[in-house]
Amino acid sequence: MKILILSLLTLILATRPALAQTLELGYSGFFKHMKTVQKAKVEQAELGFYLSQADGGGLCTILAGGVRVDGEQRGEVTLLPHGQFILPYDKQLDLDKAVVALELAEQEQCDISIQIQAQLEGGRLELVQLRQVRDEMQTLLAKMAGWPGRYFVPEIRGLHLAPATEGGALTVDGVKTESGRLSLGDEQLAGEGSLVLPAVRITPWI
Repeated sequence: MKILILSLLTLILATRPALAQTLELGYSGFFKHMKTVQKAKVEQAELGFYLSQADGGGLCTILAGGVRVDGEQRGEVTLLPHGQFILPYDKQLDLDKAVVALELAEQEQCDISIQIQAQLEGGRLELVQLRQVRDEMQTLLAKMAGWPGRYFVPEIRGLHLAPATEGGALTVDGVKTESGRLSLGDEQLAGEGSLVLPAVRITPWI
């Protein structure tokens, strides 16, 4: 899956070079961003954490992960098929200076990418719901930019939809899309219509 690389959309956390099979990252950096989502009070927009190859060749493969404090396992890392990993939201882990340990399939240099996204279940989706997702993403984008960056945040002009399952097909009202993805601009999101879609992962169109 291609991660959208934009200075305001994708944030790179400071990490040490990952040349060993186990990559260790400070939990506090992740907690800060998860806390931003909580403060934004959004219902569907979220931040997705990914591990990207430093040379732009795609995603690094994560075999397993855990959250540790002084070498002791204190939390689980949930791995999703499309490459995202999910961390527990726990202030105590932040206070305890926990470490996120990710076991990689290969020895390669990786960066952390943070993607603004939403994941919706399949079925009939009203356009008003998709507009709400777009508006929440705009809110979250501004929150991530901070001050004074929020005054220079670009306007989201639509949504990109992809199958929630990596390698899956995207159908719209029962018709398979040629590219396997769907982009909807603001004009297409207007009105009171609806679309029948499978489970989708949505990212903003800047």
